[in-house]
Amino acid sequence: AKEGTKDGLEKTKAAVKRGGSFIRTRSLVSQDHRCYFEEEQNLFIDVDCKHPEAVLTPMPEGLSQQQVVRRYILGSIVESEKNYVDALRRILEQYEKPLSEMEPRLLSDRKLRMVFYRVKEILQCHSMFQIALASRVSEWDVVETIGDVFVASFSKSMVLDAYSEYVNNFSTAVAVLKKTCATKPAFLEFLKLSQDSSPDRVTLHSLMMRPIQRFPQFILLLQDMLKNTAKGHPDRLPLQMALTELETLAEKLNERKRDADQRCEIKQIAKAINERYLNKLLSSGNRYLVRSDDVIETVYNDRGEIVKTKQRRIFMLNDVLMCATASSRNSHESHAVMSQRYLLKWSVPLGHVDVIQYNGGSGAGEHCRHHAAHSPESLAVVANAKPHKVYMGPGQLYQDLQNLLHDLNVVGQISQLIGNLRGSYQNLNQSVAHDWTSGLQRLILRKEDAIRAADRCRIQLQLPGKQDKSGRPTFFTAVFNTLTPAIKESWVSSLQMAKLALEEENHMGWFCVDDDGNLAKKETHPLLVGHMPVMVAKQPEFKIGSCSNQMGQVAIVSFQGSNPKVIECFNVESRILCMVYIPAEESKPQETTETKDPEATASRAPHVPTICLGTEEGSISIYKSSQGCKKVRLQHFYAPDKSTVMSLACSPQGLYAGLVNGSVASYTKAPDGSWNSEPQQVIKLGVLPVRSLLLVEGALWAASGGQVFMASVETHTIENQLEAHQDEGMVISHMAVAGVGIWIAFTSGSTLRLFHTETLKHLQDVNIDAPVHSMLPGHQRLSVTSLLVCHGLLMVGTSLGVVVALPVPRLQGIPKVTGRGMVSYHAHNGPVKFIVSATAFQNKDRARDSPRSGSELQDEDPKDLLCSEEGPSCPGQPDTYTSVWLGDSLGLPTQKNDLSSSSGSLNLSHGSSSLEHRSVDSSLCDLLRDPSASPRSRPQGSRRARASSALVVCGGQGHRRVHRKARQPSQEDLVSSVMVWQIPLLGM
Repeated sequence: AKEGTKDGLEKTKAAVKRGGSFIRTRSLVSQDHRCYFEEEQNLFIDVDCKHPEAVLTPMPEGLSQQQVVRRYILGSIVESEKNYVDALRRILEQYEKPLSEMEPRLLSDRKLRMVFYRVKEILQCHSMFQIALASRVSEWDVVETIGDVFVASFSKSMVLDAYSEYVNNFSTAVAVLKKTCATKPAFLEFLKLSQDSSPDRVTLHSLMMRPIQRFPQFILLLQDMLKNTAKGHPDRLPLQMALTELETLAEKLNERKRDADQRCEIKQIAKAINERYLNKLLSSGNRYLVRSDDVIETVYNDRGEIVKTKQRRIFMLNDVLMCATASSRNSHESHAVMSQRYLLKWSVPLGHVDVIQYNGGSGAGEHCRHHAAHSPESLAVVANAKPHKVYMGPGQLYQDLQNLLHDLNVVGQISQLIGNLRGSYQNLNQSVAHDWTSGLQRLILRKEDAIRAADRCRIQLQLPGKQDKSGRPTFFTAVFNTLTPAIKESWVSSLQMAKLALEEENHMGWFCVDDDGNLAKKETHPLLVGHMPVMVAKQPEFKIGSCSNQMGQVAIVSFQGSNPKVIECFNVESRILCMVYIPAEESKPQETTETKDPEATASRAPHVPTICLGTEEGSISIYKSSQGCKKVRLQHFYAPDKSTVMSLACSPQGLYAGLVNGSVASYTKAPDGSWNSEPQQVIKLGVLPVRSLLLVEGALWAASGGQVFMASVETHTIENQLEAHQDEGMVISHMAVAGVGIWIAFTSGSTLRLFHTETLKHLQDVNIDAPVHSMLPGHQRLSVTSLLVCHGLLMVGTSLGVVVALPVPRLQGIPKVTGRGMVSYHAHNGPVKFIVSATAFQNKDRARDSPRSGSELQDEDPKDLLCSEEGPSCPGQPDTYTSVWLGDSLGLPTQKNDLSSSSGSLNLSHGSSSLEHRSVDSSLCDLLRDPSASPRSRPQGSRRARASSALVVCGGQGHRRVHRKARQPSQEDLVSSVMVWQIPLLGM
């Protein structure tokens, strides 16, 4: 068509009919590169876009400071985009064009297309974007909006297709360039001349990296623009929408890149390891590489001294762990690429791998679990691995520390005896004894630092070996040192998640279809840690039927061990309808010195986290949150007129209770830290129950009927209201806020609605009926019974017992659903009554055998605390127990419990770590333990590894697998239970 001929027009029409798009989506480059690239070459149409450059007009007078800053940021966007487009043009004009025209050819046509694959199409996308950008810049002083330009330009599928195929092909392109440099010196000379002739001397590789870095740059620029855009500005919502689009695009690019890399890397490993049998195994099935790391294997003698070290590379596949020694083939030139080869040392099923840490004893494997893993035994290839019985790592260091502590105790006794001497003797007095004590204390501190240093980068694995002569299994131990403590934490966490994914219950955990309608399994699927009953049915007062409408029960569930377990259950006076976590107040120094009476502290507890319960009888109970195995009720009082408490919310200013009569009671704190039993004010909203409360940016959002009322937490006046649904009879049941969006669910129907929290605009509707009923037989009535936005997922509990997980962005944009939903095969026998995120807190206090001064406590970085996205601020010094409180009512199966994220997330308080290390065998470990060393042994600039997963707990009646044959649930299947999920946080 561009040639102006009839034949060209017919070819264009045929191309449109064949492809449906000028860019065909492919996750991997086809094996037949020649046919594939030739087909794509004929399919695309080149368009020359000529347009004026984006130039900012001179700054007018009288602008506010914010307008000036926004103009500067706009100038940065314009300059950044100009440089980026110039870089793309340089790739084509300085490299691709000369290489295609020179004789003799240094690169064949096929390799040329492989190296510069999709660069033209990306340039076309950004040329179109420059046109829109130039138009907007020219009228900036009148419009002052830029977000809508980004949304219009980068929400198109052709942008994702072009970038994803470029990113997926990038490794192939770089490999072709490296190989050609190694085999053709003329090509290397051409690259050097091209680099030297450019004014900035940028290499071709650096230019080709620009498209991979582009969207993170855009996100940073738009974040700066958003920070300098006031609420109510017409550009604020478009900027937030643009951030959502860019983050979604970047996430999809990362996902496609991961899929392509995993398939490519597993082939490279199979090729690089000279083991035919293993190559065949690696090439079969859906095996993929989780990660590979360079480590140093160390062997210690009985004294804890290093006998020898050897560089190794550990390959962690989704079901196999391999250790190999790297070797490189000789190259003819110093700049040539070295062909990496590996000599396999051992290979074991991943399910058999255990990470061991010392607990002060001599038995290395004493505290390990040995799973009866279901991985194929054919993968247990062990080469040159001999069992040895030596103390691994700092085992001797622990013994030395025990000896020093023993000697310190003896010296203390000697010091007391010296004080009883009646005569005066040289070198035998209190001063000498004090010097002995001080010297031993210094040695103890050094030994503690040595233990921490050894543990921070040290990974000790217990691995299965060959069977002995009698047929019994044997084990051998391998010790590796990582380059940094963060790598160790990340590696251990990856191992835990990979082992959890191998569990039988996670083989078919979620129902998800891709864009083509095929079943898909993603790495972002929540993994089921376990399910368990949380009700003690043996006690007569808790029997179902006798007290179903009168009594309630609270279960305290601990996550400190390898598996969640109930550590206590106790009854309350009435059915529990809602819960909220109240964080501890920051204690002031003068207050901590004044309060010495433990009984007074227990009665008031102003500086400990607490849990507030709202009941059907209208009572509000305050319990100490982190007591562990014993309940401590601090307060008990009634709402006005003993109205049923339907919902609760907490802020630093007060406690808010939504009542069944359509009112909200506001409570303040007394001087002693307890809550005043009489409300400060009662806000009347209407006559319908207040089913959900949320605190959003300093305002209280209260849902009554089909409306949401926004009240000031200071003046308690209604400042605004939102009509959530135009149909009468639609009653709001749940609300969940994330970023600048709020999701609203209703008591009837399966539709959720998203609103902008600043402008109250309706942004999106999502109906979960289709994905649920595509998995469940029949067409049962469906409604939303719980709601939570957590770590990039909108998790929806349903009346049919299944959980739906919908992807949403993580940044400060709009939390709209950006992809297809997943439906859990694990379900309850009744409605999902609540979904909460369980968050770990790192305690600032150390154990008694490792005391720290007050200055050290102040030096602790508050960013190291893992805080909930939904919940309020972190407690200052939580107790040394790890537990989460889950409310439970013994009502009928159809009775709904409004405990959800709308009443605040429930938080775990993390216990302090001591010198006695426990076995690292729990999949919850990366959230619940402290991997960092003390500040005095922490290197400058080092940072703790980020958590790679998070916990989500949902509750209902019993547990069932949806895909299995349905049967009538027994009485035991209706017992109140929880399911614990672990969510991988990829790319965070």
